[in-house]
Amino acid sequence: MLRLIADRPDVQPDAWEVLEEDARDESTPWTLSLDHVMTALPFTTHPFTTHPFTTHPFTTHPFTTHPFTTHPFAAQPFTTHPFTTHGMAEYGVPGSGGRSPVAWLGAPPTRRVRDDGDESRTPDGAVRPVVAIVDTGIGTHPWFGTYGLDADQDEGNGVVIRGSKLPDGPIGTYPVPELPEEDAEIGGASTAPLTGPLDPVAGHGTFIAGIVHQTCPDARLLPVRVVGGAGAAIESEVIESLRRLLRFHRQGLAGEAGYVAVDVVVLPMGYYHEQPEDLQWDHPLSDVLARLRDSGVAVVVAAGNDGETRPEFPAAFAPEVDRRATPPRIVRARDTSVQRPPILAVGAANPDGSTALFSNDGPWVTCVRPGAAVVSTVPRTLDGPSTPSLRTRERFADAVRSTIDPEGFQGGFATWSGTSFAAPVLAGEIARELLAERSRPALPADATLAGSADRADRDGEARVAAIWRAISGATGGLSFDEASTPG
Repeated sequence: MLRLIADRPDVQPDAWEVLEEDARDESTPWTLSLDHVMTALPFTTHPFTTHPFTTHPFTTHPFTTHPFTTHPFAAQPFTTHPFTTHGMAEYGVPGSGGRSPVAWLGAPPTRRVRDDGDESRTPDGAVRPVVAIVDTGIGTHPWFGTYGLDADQDEGNGVVIRGSKLPDGPIGTYPVPELPEEDAEIGGASTAPLTGPLDPVAGHGTFIAGIVHQTCPDARLLPVRVVGGAGAAIESEVIESLRRLLRFHRQGLAGEAGYVAVDVVVLPMGYYHEQPEDLQWDHPLSDVLARLRDSGVAVVVAAGNDGETRPEFPAAFAPEVDRRATPPRIVRARDTSVQRPPILAVGAANPDGSTALFSNDGPWVTCVRPGAAVVSTVPRTLDGPSTPSLRTRERFADAVRSTIDPEGFQGGFATWSGTSFAAPVLAGEIARELLAERSRPALPADATLAGSADRADRDGEARVAAIWRAISGATGGLSFDEASTPG
């Protein structure tokens, strides 16, 4: 550990000066690097987005023929609030894509279950694809079982692989809060525990899990905790968690008990460079992502929610793609080859198919998937301090009636917006492609193409080839053409 000491007591030490000096000093065997703050922030309703006076109780007067033609409260000065949102910020407003409770009326996704209770395989014997969600965890929900601070009470309902760890602790390095109220997937009240509102990313991991589950119901989900409810993660901690995930994956490939091989990683967070030279400090993160892909793991990353063309990393590690071409074509391979599948950067689309205004874009964005006003799962335990605007006793039943509680998610479903929720759509599509291939009968001529799920799980070269085919199938034909993609 290094401690910065300023030459003058009235001047704060500047870490950037230390980095610059270290770059010039070749006498030391070590180098210093920046530790970026990575964020996983979708569009969340701000307490001032909708003002309590926007719809005033006196706008409609109880007397149809009032002696005053214009009632003094009919034109309330706060009807148009100075914080009323337009453009990108609309996505943070409930009803326009902001996090908001909704009612789910459909059946759960159809999942095939074996009679012998083996959760790792489908009834036809295919190994279920495993999707690792590197985020806040996965909370309690009927689709995903129960989650609590006491790991002995965790149960994944056959879908979530709960309690997975290495000998020295959990895969994700983010500390588990002492109080359940402060856990992003239980109470979601760590940033303002006394007053609220809910944390910006409370329920974020569960929401992503629901999207993968809707897209590929037969996939297994592996939660890797790297971030809390505030939505900010330290890059070095994310890197360490990814390294631990790689260890877990390799031990799964080796067939060790208690471990599973991972097929897809969803990474819904990123950071920007402060200046172009920062690229030289990206090696630790790009290296662990490269090693995952070398081991036959697809890496899917959110493109970012700032409406920027400025590259956000790690999404911008992705190869440059011509999305206008049919099929889409890699035009600059970067860190991609036949032996190393690409990082996949995903932008967000509106329900009508148009690109969401907030979605970052550039040649490094691989594709666009639904990511605005998406409906998915949230922990049923989330119930923030915000309350319905009106609440009264029901007259004809033993119940209450009220307006919608903006932070009451006991129903287990919500709408939300962000590229964080577009990335798991593609991840689920890749998992679905993998499962379809694993479910095909193995033919002698197909032996080198991972026709057997067991062989694909053991054979690194076969796994990489299978991931490439799944990526191509999910993206409409994206492939690596060495002749047309120089460096």
